[in-house]
Amino acid sequence: MPFWKPQQAQNTTPPKHLPLPTGPHAVGFQDLMTPGGVEEGTFLRLFYPSNLPLNETINQHRQWPLWAEDEYLIGMVKFMQAILARWPSWAPRGEFLFIDQISVLAPVIHIGCTHVWRLLNGEVFCPIIKNAEISKERQWPLVVFSHGLGTARFAYSRLCSDLASHGIVVAAVEHRDASAAATFVMKDGKKTWIPFRRILDTEKEYTVRNDQLHQRVAEVRRCLDVVIKLGKGESVENIMPDADQFDLSMLKGWIDLRKPVMAGHSYGGATTLLTLAKEERFHHGLALDAWLFPLKDEVALPNQPIVFINTESFMNRDNIAKMKTFLKDKENQDRRLIFIKGSVHQNLIDGPLIFNPGIVKRIMGFQSETSPVLVLDLYAKLMLHFIYQHLDLEVDKDVVSFLEQHDSVLVEASEDAIAGDDADLTNITGGVEKEKTEEGERK
Repeated sequence: MPFWKPQQAQNTTPPKHLPLPTGPHAVGFQDLMTPGGVEEGTFLRLFYPSNLPLNETINQHRQWPLWAEDEYLIGMVKFMQAILARWPSWAPRGEFLFIDQISVLAPVIHIGCTHVWRLLNGEVFCPIIKNAEISKERQWPLVVFSHGLGTARFAYSRLCSDLASHGIVVAAVEHRDASAAATFVMKDGKKTWIPFRRILDTEKEYTVRNDQLHQRVAEVRRCLDVVIKLGKGESVENIMPDADQFDLSMLKGWIDLRKPVMAGHSYGGATTLLTLAKEERFHHGLALDAWLFPLKDEVALPNQPIVFINTESFMNRDNIAKMKTFLKDKENQDRRLIFIKGSVHQNLIDGPLIFNPGIVKRIMGFQSETSPVLVLDLYAKLMLHFIYQHLDLEVDKDVVSFLEQHDSVLVEASEDAIAGDDADLTNITGGVEKEKTEEGERK
């Protein structure tokens, strides 16, 4: 490059990325893994409100993380192979186009998958800023977030960053119970990968998933311990390969540790409910399209306030029957259930925002009648409203206004509907009841 050309002229265009969050803050992030491996360690990504305004996000694009490393992309494809080989109880088949035909190709779809990903999507980045200084306007509420089956800590980046942009510290756990698409532990300074665990034909799904669920709860509790240490300014060792690029000490004094909140999607919804029952430090919980099969035989009696936020399509009878045991708890009346019309189970992850509309999106179960961006924004605003109310904080008027503007796609279950037959909830959004039996019940 000629010496008279200005240096800033090169590499100034931001790469392809997820939609920016909607709050006033640019979002910072830190990745943290503590020693101890799967048994004693914890692995998480912290999303937090930075001291930069949202419009500064684009200017900081060189500090954005890649959405997923190749090992995770391969893991996601192998997860798809696993569910095609043995259809899981959480996935409504009607959301996935050509599923029977794709199942025939399942054994070979991992071949060249990273090249296919780049052909379809290019490289995708998360518009969050590595090690950005945390905002010191005040102490920020804490949410611990548990991901669903076959995903990872980054797979809900849009949802987590939207919460953070509105003033929430989100600790997104990466579960290492082999329910993630892929994950890793550090051994001798190198990544040792943990693949997604398939259910064998000789195994009962419930036994495997329930064991994983208890490990997930232990991981969440360790995550909370770590974030409390960070908030208090205590030393926490980070063994990530790029640990020297993160300043954990900046978090001291800026996380409100008095009333932490538990949240999770799908498998993370079950993790949320069992965690609340076992960990009283969590003040309330948000179960997002919770897949309750892994705790169907558990007697879990959380005392905290809980809101269930469900998509329209994820309403099989067994799941609703278990959900009602929490909603009808006579001693704990602060339980709510809200549906979003025209939404599907996969709307909560980042995938629908990455793939362009078309047949691939339909095949992967990402297509929804209501815009995926709108569904995610509604989830974030409903979560913020519930969090603000239960932490005795003033609810942001913009959050209220947004929910009022989209009232037509929001349906809250009445006490009568909750107390009535399961079909009253199954049909609450006007959809057709989905006849479906948990796969695990048949094994």
